[in-house]
Amino acid sequence: MPRRALLLALYLLAVACPDGAVAANTPAVGPQQQAAAPTAVPPPAATVKMALAADPSPSRLLIPRIGVNATIESRGLDAYRNMLTPRDFHDVAWYNLGPAPGKPGNALMNGHVDWWTGSAVFTRLSELRPGDRVIVVRGDGTRVTFKVTGSATVEAGARVASLFAPSKSARLTLITCAGVWDPRTLSNTERLLVSAVLA
Repeated sequence: MPRRALLLALYLLAVACPDGAVAANTPAVGPQQQAAAPTAVPPPAATVKMALAADPSPSRLLIPRIGVNATIESRGLDAYRNMLTPRDFHDVAWYNLGPAPGKPGNALMNGHVDWWTGSAVFTRLSELRPGDRVIVVRGDGTRVTFKVTGSATVEAGARVASLFAPSKSARLTLITCAGVWDPRTLSNTERLLVSAVLA
């Protein structure tokens, strides 16, 4: 009888302790089976944070000098192999077939210079000067800061191979319309390219 009383006391102690609460919900199994039984313990919070931190895709674009704070849309190519523009004129479009901002290579983003209602996200893009900051907020909340190095204007139909050339350094190019409106093509005659490098 004393042995039965001792076992009962140990059982009650296990139920009363916080650590014993998990053991109390575990089915009774033998020592060998217990070692192989799977546990249903949720992953530690650190594991969840690491999973979130693995998202390098851009979510917001901040350009303090010209007041841009825009959502970034992930976009590819249209049927004519032209970069797709953002669906919303307040947003910018990241070319998702190229590198993510901050990764080696040239990340490309484009946005409208104006809209039929007036200004758009890149209306003031031509005001950027060398040294101005461009900040990309990633999906995991981290930020990548670039500094503007210069700008160039090209014809609307130009295929600029250097924009897609591989590179060991992280670069960013912002693109918008420039020149004048051409009613035949329903587009502006030129494109403004603003280049930036990792700060």
